[in-house]
Amino acid sequence: METPKSPETETDLSEVTKLEAEIYNQNKQIKKLEMQVKLGGNLAKELERQKTLAIEAQEEVKKSIQYASRIQGAMLPRSLPNDLTIDTIWKPLHVVGGDFYVIKDLEDTILIAVLDCTGHGVPGALLSTLTGSIFDRLIHDPNVRTAGEYLTSAHNLISAMLGQHVDHKAKSNDGFDGSICLVHKQTKTLTFAGARSSIFILPTNGQAVEVKGNRKSVGGSRTPLDYPFDTHEFSLGDQIVVMLTDGILDVMGEESAPVLFGKDRLLKILSMWNDHDPSRIINNVQVALDNHRDTQPLRDDMTLVVFRQN
Repeated sequence: METPKSPETETDLSEVTKLEAEIYNQNKQIKKLEMQVKLGGNLAKELERQKTLAIEAQEEVKKSIQYASRIQGAMLPRSLPNDLTIDTIWKPLHVVGGDFYVIKDLEDTILIAVLDCTGHGVPGALLSTLTGSIFDRLIHDPNVRTAGEYLTSAHNLISAMLGQHVDHKAKSNDGFDGSICLVHKQTKTLTFAGARSSIFILPTNGQAVEVKGNRKSVGGSRTPLDYPFDTHEFSLGDQIVVMLTDGILDVMGEESAPVLFGKDRLLKILSMWNDHDPSRIINNVQVALDNHRDTQPLRDDMTLVVFRQN
């Protein structure tokens, strides 16, 4: 016959059961915490690995852009014609950019082009490389003689290369705005053509004068194929010629209501500081731009070319 359990014994067993259950739950919690610590450690390691990969990728991109900058810099003229006194400003916004200029001595004439390709940074630099190769081709084309023909031919080539007039749904309107000058050595005359761009003429005594180009860009479906860019011709003599991209005029001022540097301010500075020295003019425009923007960041690539015939 089984001996009945006393109330004290039942109470002891109940307490043991509760204690075992609590120990079990605590062990589960410890294992859960151990798993979280392990996962946290793995996550920290993964985050550190991803950070290292990101830094390496950033360094690789930086090296690539710096190398691209050297290539783009090699596109610029390495020597200048003895027939001209010339000085320049060339400042890409992001190490590389869409602005560049061409100066080529073609025996009887000197070609000077200042071009602002669509975009800045790497996309602009790629388009400027394409445009540079197009100009190398046009320089050796006997059918291209006038400043306007340079722009018309460049427009047709860019449009063909990018398929801008083949497919009406093509989204590419890439190309450039810019100016072309041909200095004719013997006659001391200048011919000019512009694509949404002007040049400025500085007589030795008098006010700077703007000469406007056509209101069409080179490249893009908005400009018809074979569009006839106008060629302007005038006597150069000892006048100074200023060519620029719109990054110069679009420098923003440091004011409560910021304003652009603008054309009027440029004309005033050119007329005020005309001392027949392109380097002095370049310096004074640079000082005026720095004073105008103060701490404001630049917004675009900037190119300025100032020259006179010797």
